[in-house]
Amino acid sequence: MENSSIHDVPGQKKYFTWQRKRKQSKNCKDIISSLTDDILIHILSLLDLREAATTSVLSKRWRYVWANLSNLDFHGTSTLHGRGYSTRYESEACKYAHRVNQAVSSSLAPRIHKFRVRFLLGASYGYDIHTWVNFAMRKYVKELELNFSSCLGVVPEDPFYIDSFRCYARYPFAHSLVSLSLSGLSISGYFLESVLFNFPNLERLTMKHLCCGQSKLNVVGDLLKLRHLEISYCYHYKELEISAGNLISFVYIGLYQNVKFSYVPLLNEVSISGPHSLHTIRSLHNSGFLPQLTELELRVIEIQDFVQSPIRFPQCGNLKQLDFTFCDGAYHSLLIFTNLIDACPVLHKFKLQRNFNEPYRWYYKMISRGNVIKVAKKHHHSLKIFEMVGFRGNLVDIELVLCLAQFAIVFEKVILDPHLPIDRRKPSERNTCEQIEASRKQAKLLQNQLPPRVLMEVV
Repeated sequence: MENSSIHDVPGQKKYFTWQRKRKQSKNCKDIISSLTDDILIHILSLLDLREAATTSVLSKRWRYVWANLSNLDFHGTSTLHGRGYSTRYESEACKYAHRVNQAVSSSLAPRIHKFRVRFLLGASYGYDIHTWVNFAMRKYVKELELNFSSCLGVVPEDPFYIDSFRCYARYPFAHSLVSLSLSGLSISGYFLESVLFNFPNLERLTMKHLCCGQSKLNVVGDLLKLRHLEISYCYHYKELEISAGNLISFVYIGLYQNVKFSYVPLLNEVSISGPHSLHTIRSLHNSGFLPQLTELELRVIEIQDFVQSPIRFPQCGNLKQLDFTFCDGAYHSLLIFTNLIDACPVLHKFKLQRNFNEPYRWYYKMISRGNVIKVAKKHHHSLKIFEMVGFRGNLVDIELVLCLAQFAIVFEKVILDPHLPIDRRKPSERNTCEQIEASRKQAKLLQNQLPPRVLMEVV
């Protein structure tokens, strides 16, 4: 019998294989760790901040790499964000504040590009918030976001009162801030004017869910570099005045559209949302910036005012994209929108979004009687795309699509989406699967009635 080789024994063969791989691994170099700090920092910047911080345990080489990140984005706990101050939530808030404080105290970056905190925190965390703002400002932050409201707009019961940032005005780093976003805070009467004055290079300002300590908000200044402004769900003020020569886009969501535009020569993108539809449309007549608009978004609560009272839509000579969102019971004729399109001679895309208000069905039927909708008679020479979100496939929907196919002579595409634009209702009030499938079947039947040049897309 021939002597068997030692390598023929299964256990010993595995042992020698392991030894060979171990020697090979010792000879291998850690190529990633040998990269320069700039490259490693760039790699970590692609990760979530918490994930990037965990790399500090890999080796001594990685221990402080994450601390040099210039983008500090602290995401809140999504499962608890906005549930109120329960015991569990308060525990998570303490952990969140501790995590931010640890990152702030460990940061080695000479400058911070973005600093963003998002969690439902009130005045009890005032000291921590002051520490974070001081840190960001002294690091020459460019984009600062303090978001202490929930994703559903819930604000703290005792919102943190933020000062005017005036204490930073005398330092050079005040000139580095280009974007400021605030939410879930309480501000002083002269906060807005102070921010615009003390941060001369500010280009983007967002104010959401703020308790304002004044009756009038002024965005006024001859030397303002402000290009983008958003004011949404702010309270305790009655008037807003805007005079900014470099302003390009403006977003406003409020109960009252009492907005005065004094001087906005470059404004071309506007989004206005509110419950008073007639007031919204009529206020645009005196705005002075309509001829220069290229994109307009209007969100109103209901359109029965459009049916009851004739509205002379303002002329928008350069408007190319129009987004109109409203609430309806699916019984009003939608042909009134042809007059709105007619007032925009170069309109390229029209998007109509509709939420339904079924409990008031009897009311809509009542006010619809005896009202004759005037349809624009002349052809439109620019409209190519029409999108409807909240398509039900009923008579008024089909009537509008077929009318646009004849009204717009260069009409190319129809996009029909049976889903609701905002699906925050109770399950019993949402679009069911059966409703969506029924709407899609109606869309297929409608396609056979369209001219061959018009393509249809059903979402």
